[in-house]
Amino acid sequence: MTIATSGALILSIALIAWAAVMRAVAGTWLQPAAFFALWWCVAGVAPLVFAPQEPVGPHAIVWLLAASVAVSCGALAGNGGLRTRRLQSLAAPTDREAKVFGFVVLVSVALGMGSNIAFLIGVGIPISDVLQLDRLVVVANQLYFVRYSENPPPPPPLAQALLSFVFLAPAAGGILFVLRRELRWKVLSLLAYLPAIAVTVLQTTKAAVLFALALWFSGYFATRLRLGKLAVFTTGHFVAAAVITLIVTPFFFAVAIARLASTDVALAGGLTKKFLTYAFAHMTVFSQWLGEYMSQPFEPTLGSVTFAGPLELFGYQERIPGLFETVIQLLTGDTSNIYTAFRPLIQDFTIPGALVVLALLGFMGGIGFRFVAAGRWSGMPLLVAAYVTIFWTPITWFWIYNSLTATVLAIFMTVMLVRLWRGKQQPAPLQENHWRRS
Repeated sequence: MTIATSGALILSIALIAWAAVMRAVAGTWLQPAAFFALWWCVAGVAPLVFAPQEPVGPHAIVWLLAASVAVSCGALAGNGGLRTRRLQSLAAPTDREAKVFGFVVLVSVALGMGSNIAFLIGVGIPISDVLQLDRLVVVANQLYFVRYSENPPPPPPLAQALLSFVFLAPAAGGILFVLRRELRWKVLSLLAYLPAIAVTVLQTTKAAVLFALALWFSGYFATRLRLGKLAVFTTGHFVAAAVITLIVTPFFFAVAIARLASTDVALAGGLTKKFLTYAFAHMTVFSQWLGEYMSQPFEPTLGSVTFAGPLELFGYQERIPGLFETVIQLLTGDTSNIYTAFRPLIQDFTIPGALVVLALLGFMGGIGFRFVAAGRWSGMPLLVAAYVTIFWTPITWFWIYNSLTATVLAIFMTVMLVRLWRGKQQPAPLQENHWRRS
């Protein structure tokens, strides 16, 4: 472990302490004030422990602490204070919520798989080729090199148009998993991962499954809060985390092997170093970039990175793969351009401006949390948006992806549809004994 990393590890105690304080005052990790700090206790501290050979400067941890304070202040303001207020007896969801979200998952899975089929047809690959393992790995290898070629062709229009359904399926699936107790609906909510898995298998890109996981769990935790379930660290969640790890890790190894047009599992051993890079290099990359940024004159790019997706959509600029052309050389010999969500914000708006944006993220999440904790579905889109943005911060800024922005908007429209069908419910009288602190 380097001296810099040792200093960062010592400073991380303050980050952990801040997370604990926010949990104590909010009463639950689901309050964004605590949720952001908790997530970065994992995403920020784990690289210091499991990849100590890669240097991380203390200034990176100082930034994480400042970012956590900014999000927490915004979230507490949006929540209207420190207390988590919720009705002692929350109204149960009606059959309309269950039916609508069940229908959305069914349709989204179908159209999401349709996006994959349209992609194969658009690039001229027979569907029969993906039904044989030896042919599938060849196809995956070919598509991988095409995607990272100097001038990659644009994706087929129909596949791109249906891409949002690939991600809407898990977003609604996480909600459905909590709403419905019947086994068939639980199975359907898990089948919501299928379109994203298909994208990852065909195009050997891990991002699709990671997006699906972030969206599914964002919907899952927001819906648990709606039903008055505030616990995060439960036995069931620990078991589920272990099962997911046992499934996802070999799956990603298999995808990496497929990139080499091989089915030889013996290659998995040589890929371990790359997986450590994927999992833990973001702190080193961000730390090095932030150090360089602070030593140079500030020249804010005023949204060209943060709004790269919308600007490309409307023809104002072309988004480059990975957002940044420069990469950071790691001591392991690999390179990485995973700068976290903080580089786009800092580069566009400077450090003070980035903290303001993070405070606004917390404020949005705080409003959503307050509504959902009180049993109001209207806050679900805001809370889901806040959770998924936080989940994705170790990678990059979530809102640069147009298809993912459309997914969150679709959740908003689904909630509005439920409200229109159900009719507006009269809120419970705001008597003090109707609320209790969690």
